[in-house]
Amino acid sequence: MKTSYVRAISVLTILLLALIPTISLSTPAASAATTAKMYADPPSIVGETYAVGQNITVEIKLENIPSSPGVYGAQFRLAWNSTILNGVKIEIPTGHFMDPAGAEAAEGNLWVVLKKVFAGYSEYAVTYYDISAAKSRGTAPRSGNGTLAKITLKVMAVGSTVIDLQDTILGDEDADPIEHATDDGLFDNRSPPPPAHIYVDPDRVVDPALTPCHYFSIDVDIENATDVYTYGFKLNYDPAILHVENATLGDFFPPTANFISEIDNTSGFVNFTAWLTVPEPPVSGNGTLAVIVFHVEGLGPSALTLSDTALFDNTGSPLLHTTANGFFNNILVGKLYVDPPEIIDPTLLPPSWFNINITADDVEDLYHYEFTLAYDTTILTCYGAIINADLNGIRPSGTVTFNDGAGLVTVSVSFDPPASPVTTYTPLPLVTLLFQVDSIGWTNLDLENTSLTDSNGDPIPHEVGDGFFMTLIRDVAVTSVVANETRVYPGWPVSIDVTVENQGDISETFNVEVYYDSNLIGIIPISALPSGASTTAGIEWNTTDVPYCHNYTISAHIPRVPYEFDTADNTFVDGGVKILIPGDVNGDGSVDILDCIIASNSFGSTPSDPRWNRFCDINRDNKVNILDMIRISNNFGKHC
Repeated sequence: MKTSYVRAISVLTILLLALIPTISLSTPAASAATTAKMYADPPSIVGETYAVGQNITVEIKLENIPSSPGVYGAQFRLAWNSTILNGVKIEIPTGHFMDPAGAEAAEGNLWVVLKKVFAGYSEYAVTYYDISAAKSRGTAPRSGNGTLAKITLKVMAVGSTVIDLQDTILGDEDADPIEHATDDGLFDNRSPPPPAHIYVDPDRVVDPALTPCHYFSIDVDIENATDVYTYGFKLNYDPAILHVENATLGDFFPPTANFISEIDNTSGFVNFTAWLTVPEPPVSGNGTLAVIVFHVEGLGPSALTLSDTALFDNTGSPLLHTTANGFFNNILVGKLYVDPPEIIDPTLLPPSWFNINITADDVEDLYHYEFTLAYDTTILTCYGAIINADLNGIRPSGTVTFNDGAGLVTVSVSFDPPASPVTTYTPLPLVTLLFQVDSIGWTNLDLENTSLTDSNGDPIPHEVGDGFFMTLIRDVAVTSVVANETRVYPGWPVSIDVTVENQGDISETFNVEVYYDSNLIGIIPISALPSGASTTAGIEWNTTDVPYCHNYTISAHIPRVPYEFDTADNTFVDGGVKILIPGDVNGDGSVDILDCIIASNSFGSTPSDPRWNRFCDINRDNKVNILDMIRISNNFGKHC
């Protein structure tokens, strides 16, 4: 498979022409550039990396504000789904639109009438205390571009919500509203849907009956599609083997959709493009993009290769997708292979037993077959073989030779009467081999010295597919989680050391997830940890914006590695880290006179002073001074 946005020039031209009917010509492009606008920035916050507990920031901005009449005041309400996001704070940004140089704030002339944030919305209004003074200093009216406010939101759940600008007002000097446009924002931290998949169906057309002058058809299908408005693809084939008779619209789009097919049987390709027209909505789901009818021209194989595939939504934006090609052959190439081709199972410990088949496919008039299967005899022992019956249920005659010392099983079988030679175009098990596991490890199951012959003694060309066996214990564990702090103020870093151990039989690469309560702190990657080894890795927890008055439990978790069955030790829970109210020096859950007394005794100290108390150094500048006292004063009386 491959991920593709590739579009050939010919297909792209058709797609662009197809999109022309959806383009509106009613509004000159230049007018949009001069329209005053209030908008949320960034316009979209999208991605599963925005985890629960994380904070995001949205700024409300203005652009293209005309100098006449100019803005003297602004107001808005910003709303969101409070089950997805929760309001944390609203701030006046540095370089405010109405005070870009900071002068007005210094003179106290910027009047923030309303500045509130709630769980599901925030409200904001700003003007000048003294408009005349602002005009006389040249700081009013305001025009151009700038930022009004910065809103911090906390992610509460996985989901999607519009960040909706409402009740917006821009006022001039006479308090008349200024016309303007608004643009909302979008938050979406859901996992992206799987990419659409475009594929040839059936993926293999192998039929010796499809000789020249016969017809057959294939579909080009799509699955997991989302909001497709236009699509296109190119299907290549060998023109010496196949010609395209026609290509028609499938059932994915309604029959009213437009489509164009370009067939070139000289070069060996068909270009196909289809598009919807207004007001038809985009299409999602599964279906057939096109039905292509082939005329067989010759004998041999031909790849059916998809290229230049393109999917677009109704805005003309490309949609991510994968592709899978097809194959045609009217000359059989037999197959002899180990089935299943891979057995990886840590439950198959000594002395477990398992079977494999040696299977044939796409063979005609198979009368005799031979092969040797080689394996690592320190890992496995072959104790038996069953020669399976022909298609009529009659078991053919043959011999099976075991040489476990060399790790070899040799089989020779003929379909003598009453058995009949085999013709099959689907998998047919010829021999079933029974193995016992001797020790933990892995081994190839190699088919060697293979021979398929027909009833005339002529060899049957064939492909060979080997097998693989592995039985190993895969087991990783978290054995320790240690935080270097038990009490901190919000914003203080906490270093967390996590010790992990590989208790399995092979080297492991995995991630360790570290949490406070159910909130993800971060991920520690562990690479190529040897069997039986342990390692300790650290991560720093930034406690900024983590609510105080809570004792948080620290834990580490390793997601299950493939074939791991013992997952009870994949999680380790530490004690806790308590986030204190800034100024709760003694950690009793309240900021009161007792904390003030402790801070007073520590006033003027530094870390080398015996009076030093780091919980009095609230701003962490290694000095207990008036700045710390102010912070304690601000929180005086608060309690958990």
